[in-house]
Amino acid sequence: MASKILLTADQMATSSTGLYHFTLELAKEIIAQNAGQYDLNFLVPSRLKDDHIFGKANYRTRSVFNKLLWKLYPEFDLIHFTQQHPTLIKPTKIRGKKILTIHDLNYIYEYPEHSTEYNNFKYHISKWVDAADHLTAISQYAANDIARHLNYPIEAIKVIYNGVNIPQIPLHEIENHTPKFRPARPFLFTIGTVISKKNFHVLPGMIHHLDYDLIIAGRTDNREYYELVMEECRRFGLDPSRVHLVGEISELDKHWYYKNCSGFVFPSIAEGFGLPVLEAFYYQKPTFLSTHTALPEIGGDAAYYLPSFDSEEMAETVKAGLSDFINSDRPEKEKKRVELFSWKKSASDYLSLYKQILTS
Repeated sequence: MASKILLTADQMATSSTGLYHFTLELAKEIIAQNAGQYDLNFLVPSRLKDDHIFGKANYRTRSVFNKLLWKLYPEFDLIHFTQQHPTLIKPTKIRGKKILTIHDLNYIYEYPEHSTEYNNFKYHISKWVDAADHLTAISQYAANDIARHLNYPIEAIKVIYNGVNIPQIPLHEIENHTPKFRPARPFLFTIGTVISKKNFHVLPGMIHHLDYDLIIAGRTDNREYYELVMEECRRFGLDPSRVHLVGEISELDKHWYYKNCSGFVFPSIAEGFGLPVLEAFYYQKPTFLSTHTALPEIGGDAAYYLPSFDSEEMAETVKAGLSDFINSDRPEKEKKRVELFSWKKSASDYLSLYKQILTS
């Protein structure tokens, strides 16, 4: 009888987040490679149970009955919590061997040490770590953070890199597409939830010194930070038509922006991996990153790095990179970086880990 595995899919509410794409791509590839080896089950929000979001699979939902059953009876041989903030079921509320995938410890960089937010995040992550039998991290940087800040043995953390989201959309469809907002001028692009750790508010000052528009795509429900970005536009006297916060976008829109932008800018100060970096590399675009957290590990020598968040210095770095890129070896380096990261390898590594745990 095949071992029964449950993978959690908590963060499937919005397609504009890295966690959404991590779960989507990993689950689809695990199903493809499984070939009946394991009885795979996916815990999804109730509203997605009939959507078959990962394809043909067993979809489970949280219910009063299931919560009681799973607390008392080990229905699953292995439970893989695919991110460190489980919402559908807690690691302490289900029986069976457990893997916890940690994407980042961004609270370290977002909040003052010993603040209420810092302490809350550390308390809950520590609790889930203690309940897990095995930890995985999506970058060496994240693994080092876990070891250092949670006093966890580094040799017991398995690093399994994410893959890059290769578009399944035909190229002609992207080329003929008209996004919901189509800029009239050359533009720089960035994407992510509009929150403080993405550091998007440093970009209007940079754009002030460049002859490009800026498109920021991503959920904008944090009004306080959204207003900070707008305030920076006003502070630098930018014409409102030059900076566009377009909100959540479709996959087709996203790939149109990647394909048609002049460059990709990602000044984030807290990333456990940075999927957008590899998406920009796939389209062989000049890519400008901060030097913070995991970004240099993922970008390698294919990216350009912002030496500071001073508006003029950022603008000079972008100008130089845009001029250098076409006649440099950066496009080839980007192609090689993309080839290093694949969902096929990621899924294969997780399936190997499942086998190791289940047979030990």
